[in-house]
This record gives sequence, structure tokens and C-alpha cells, in this order.
Amino acid sequence: MTYDPNVSAGLYWTGHPLIDMGVAGLTVFAQKRNPEDVSGADLERFVEWAEKAYFTKEMAGWIAVAFTSNFINPSFEAAKKREVAKSILESFKHPNTLEALQCSYFRLSAQQLVARDFVPMLMGRELSNFFPDGQPQLPVSGLGITALQGLSLASPLVGGRLIVVAADDPKLLIYIVRGWQSEIRKRVQLSETSGGKCPGWSGPRSRLIEQIIDIEQLHQRNQDLNLEYTGSVTIYHASNSGQGPELTVYTLELPALSFVRKAQGIKHREGWNRLVSGAWREVVDKDKDAKYARRNDVYEAVFDLPQGSAGFIRRFFLRPVSAQLKSAKPVEAKKPAKESKVETPSPTPAAPPVALWGLLELFLKEVLGMEQSRIQAIRILADRLAGAVKDDNDRRLFQRVYTARKPFEVRQLLIQMGMRRLKKGLEPAVRFDEFLGIFEEGDELARADFGLAWDLTRMRVIETLFDSQWFNGNEKALEEIKDEEEEN
Repeated sequence: MTYDPNVSAGLYWTGHPLIDMGVAGLTVFAQKRNPEDVSGADLERFVEWAEKAYFTKEMAGWIAVAFTSNFINPSFEAAKKREVAKSILESFKHPNTLEALQCSYFRLSAQQLVARDFVPMLMGRELSNFFPDGQPQLPVSGLGITALQGLSLASPLVGGRLIVVAADDPKLLIYIVRGWQSEIRKRVQLSETSGGKCPGWSGPRSRLIEQIIDIEQLHQRNQDLNLEYTGSVTIYHASNSGQGPELTVYTLELPALSFVRKAQGIKHREGWNRLVSGAWREVVDKDKDAKYARRNDVYEAVFDLPQGSAGFIRRFFLRPVSAQLKSAKPVEAKKPAKESKVETPSPTPAAPPVALWGLLELFLKEVLGMEQSRIQAIRILADRLAGAVKDDNDRRLFQRVYTARKPFEVRQLLIQMGMRRLKKGLEPAVRFDEFLGIFEEGDELARADFGLAWDLTRMRVIETLFDSQWFNGNEKALEEIKDEEEEN
């Protein structure tokens, strides 16, 4: 087939994470939405960019991790390196002469049998690395070889390894690569100008969540844009380096992704920002800069959901609320000048913490799939407990609510409180069906997530009492309780 730069180059989604990441890089570079719309002329513009970019210090380390040797072979002279690089980049123009072999990625004949210097994570040419068709190397078409070079515009080095993303919905992959590519091209341009290398990135999971948040914020600013997408996301954190090839896989399940996305809405954004603001951790590495040399514990932990939901709630919802209570103190107002006749104002109550209950409700729905009726029952129970503490100024009851852990302790607490309410002519703290719905499966069998349900109740009690400023006159109640000891 004669090469024509004005028609589609033949790219499409293959379902293979590595090649699709490169395809996404080329599609974004061509400013197209679909890989089928990328023309030969678009690939020629990519070749023109890469011929310069590949020989900057910024890209030298990336190439060593992604493709080991080929054109960066130190035994080659400068002219030879550029010649080999150009030949590889323009592979899509060359005929696929191995007609008896099918390309491993595209519906084309193969052009070459390749090893790790062309395809990351394969074995070297000198090793017998056989594939299902019995060949010792992998058959790849010219288009496939060029598409893999598109990784240079899609997969940044994070922590010294490539970050390759597989998304169930290709639209999401395009959005992610679009954000990263902008930064990659800026760094290459800076390297061309300065002759140096930009500081590296770290924290692959944090970097992906950052990008998803940016996508959601873009969607909110531009509601007319079609930014809807579905499915889960997987990170392949890979190094093809000859000194130590490595691969770590992180999966962001659909419920966790849905929670992160919806938490960026106006209703939950303030609570989300409070949740993540104190979770940043610096990464100790002299080769990193302030912007990228850190990770966020919340961003990292969402990859453990939904399996790690109970620990996530205790660590990021319950502990921050109790910590805010202990650190919150009334602010003394400044005394007026002696000549002033204005009365000395009373101490200003501490500002309540950002309410996290709404964000927690979102978490329960999206990540755990908890029924709204059960969430509402927990809210009602917690509000009754908080009301009893506040109305009777009962520090002992608050302490019992905070320290109760075992199902027996919780049942005794609710029964005794129910009796006190009955004596006052009030309804019980919790009705039979409500208790079963929240805490038990029936036949005196506690739910597997009993502890989680009680943690949610305690969190709501704490938040409600703080909002009513009950702690302003009951500082001793905070001194009598201990912080949670469990760490996640």
C-alpha cells in the first residue's frame, strides 16, 4: 500500500495498555479526539518533534528506562544516533515486509521481530524469549513501532519508572494524557533552552488522582464539553531498565473513581479539600521538585477501596473530626483600649470544622453501596444521642458513646439511654427495626460491618455536638477521652 500523508494513519484502540498509551499520546499530539482521525501528516509532525526532543537531557533518562538501548547506544556517533532515531520514528512509512507474520498490535503484517529495545518489558535480543507463535521475538508492524514511540508524549517518568494507564473508557485515557502531555512538552522545551534536566516526578497514584480531579474541575467550568466517561482505571508502573526491570500494578476500582469524581462537586468540594489538605507527605529525594516530590495519603488510599473502606473511614473521617475537637479552643477577643466605652466582648467560639458527614454519606453510597435508609437510620440515632448529651449536659454519656466498641457495650448503652428517655416521656433512642437495620443481621448475629456502623454513629455525634457549640463549655469532656489508637 502506498503511503499517503493525507489519510488516516491506521491507528485505533487495541485493548493493550502499552500500545494504547502510545496511541493516546499521538492522538492528543495531533489534537484529535479519536485515533482513527490521526493522519500520516500528524505522525510526520510527531517525528519532527521527537527528532529534537529525544536528544535533550530531559528525554535521555526517559528513553533509557523505556527502550534501553537502540539509538542511544553510546558506541554510536551523534550523526548515527540521529539516523537510527529517525528510522525508528518513521517506521510507519516503511513497508511491512514480514508478510507471513501478523503484527502483535494492529491488523497488519509485521515489519520487524523486536525485543526490549523496541517494546518495554520484553527480554533482550540475546535471550530466547519465545512467544505463542514460536518466534523468539515479537512481530510488530511499522505503525506499531511508531505508536510505541508515542509513549514519549503520554507516559512520564514517575519515581524513575514509566506510568502507563489502562482505562476502561478510552475518553478518560485521552483526558489523562492531555494533562500529562502539556507538562511533558513544557519540560522538553525548557530542557532544549537550558540544556539541563527538569526535576522528576514521584507518587504514581497521587499523580493520577490529581489528573482526574483536574478533569472534573474542567468539566465543571465547561459544562458544555462532553467529559463523561465510565469504567475503572489501572496503573502499570514499569521500568524497562537493564539494571532492574520492575512492574507494579495499581487498580482504581469504579466505586472509588466515582467517589473521587463526585466529591469534586460544589456540594462536597469544601469537605473534600479539608479531607486531603492535611494528607500531603513530602518524598525525600534530592532529584524532585516541590510540585511533584510529594504524595497524598488520601489519593494513595483510594486505590485500596472498596476493600479498605473501614480503615479509610477511621483514618480520614473519624480521626480528623476528633482531632479538630481537641485542637479547637475559643479565641479570646482583643481587649478594647482604655478610653473606649465599648464593653469587652465575650470570647469568640471556635469556628466549627468543615462538616464531613455529607462527604461521608457520598462515600457510603458510592464506595460501599449502602442503602439510603440505613444511612438515614444512623443519622437519626446519632442525632438522638447528641441531643441527649446536649440536653442533659451529660459528659459521662458522651464518654460512653466515644469509648464503646463491642456490640455488647453498644447494646447496653442504647438500652439504658432508652429507659431514661422513656421516663421523660420520649421515644426510645433506637427502635427495634432500626437497630437491626443498622447493626444486626438477625438471630443475634452482628453485621460484619458493625464496627463501621458504630464509627459512623460516633462521627455524627461528635460533629453534631460541635456544631451546637456544646464543647465550648465542656472542655473537660475532651480531656477525658483518648485519641484513637488504631493507625492505617
